[in-house]
Amino acid sequence: MMYDVAVIGLGPSGLKFVREALKKGLNVIAFEKTFAGGTCLNAGCIPTKTMLSCAEVFSHVKNCSKYAISAAEDNCEISWKELLEKKNRVVQKLRQAVQKDLDTKGLTIVNAPAAVEVENSRAYVVSQGLRYDADKIIAATGSCPLEPEGLKFNHDTVINSDDLLELESAPKTLLIIGSGAIGVEWARIFNSIGTQVTVVEKASVPAPAMDIDIASRIERIFKMSKIKFYKSVTVVSYNGAQAVLSDGSVIECEKVLCAAGRKRVLPEISNGFKLEISPDCSTNIKNLYVTGDASGAKMLAHVAAYQAKALFDFLYKNKPYFIPEIPSVIYGFPEIASIGLREQDIEDRLKNEYKIYKLPVSYLPKSWCDDAIDGFVKIIAHKGIIKGAHIVSKEASALISQIAIIMKAGLKVNEIEEIIFPHPTYSEGIQEAVLNG
Repeated sequence: MMYDVAVIGLGPSGLKFVREALKKGLNVIAFEKTFAGGTCLNAGCIPTKTMLSCAEVFSHVKNCSKYAISAAEDNCEISWKELLEKKNRVVQKLRQAVQKDLDTKGLTIVNAPAAVEVENSRAYVVSQGLRYDADKIIAATGSCPLEPEGLKFNHDTVINSDDLLELESAPKTLLIIGSGAIGVEWARIFNSIGTQVTVVEKASVPAPAMDIDIASRIERIFKMSKIKFYKSVTVVSYNGAQAVLSDGSVIECEKVLCAAGRKRVLPEISNGFKLEISPDCSTNIKNLYVTGDASGAKMLAHVAAYQAKALFDFLYKNKPYFIPEIPSVIYGFPEIASIGLREQDIEDRLKNEYKIYKLPVSYLPKSWCDDAIDGFVKIIAHKGIIKGAHIVSKEASALISQIAIIMKAGLKVNEIEEIIFPHPTYSEGIQEAVLNG
């Protein structure tokens, strides 16, 4: 049978393309070897945020006297087993919701691994011994944890973020390699529930992909939370009980979590064909496209989904392929969010053309109401137009979305002054930053 579209992988990118294709009335078939939702739903965004939410509540309970609540704070405990059970319930609920939506839409799904076969410059999908032909094949095969140099995953003492979700008990000591979003979020989870956490970063600052002020604030958060942090070092060896760092330091740790990033997983292609992927997701095979993490784009679920929509619009609506500025968030308390230009990206010769607005979160009355005064709102503008923003604050994930809308709309900084922000909120920090900058 000939299909209009065949999608390999039902993560955020594959799901988005499938839904757009079904909406248009196209004949679609999808291949998914595990569960719909991809890493984000099953082993990434959703389980970690569920656990972070529990850790945040636990932290508040341990400090309930700050909120005029009298309780036995010293006897407060968190159950790792029940934490995992809650995580599993949330994942299962959302997994069922996604599957029900796809079933309602009438999507044909082959629950098995799929590969690509190339013949006469055309791609076909092969699964369970059958070959499927489609006018467009979308490979949304995702990514997997990156294994650091010198260490191999044994999924017991040397683990990745997938392994963490199935641990029988929380380790008393944990060393985390990498201080990006994955490393910082897991450091916060385990630190909150009582694990002694050490973070190792090979760069000279934590979260090196973020703005310099965010990097500095993360280091401060680590210090305040008593998370040990080593920068400009790597792990040389680990014997299951001690890790030796490149500066000679020896770290006692039950487990080592490798959170130094992810690598894309390309579709298996027969005949030794070498796949080449263009920035617009097209490849050197005329009917094969690669989207999401597998394309080499920024590995975020919302980027993968947007990329699929951009590709669909390009293929079926004659719209130019375009990806706008990408917001990113490191979750926890406080949240950390960023979009667009970083301060360190501004060339020295052009610095006088830029203006940086910065407001401490403690300026906002709402932060005092919530006992959440740590953080800042930072906005970078060029000739009155916002080019980037970096926020450390409660609700930073919501604030960065507002900045994304402002940037998309092309509003000038002085036009933000004409917007009414409700009071008291964290949102008004955007306006107060430009008013007091």
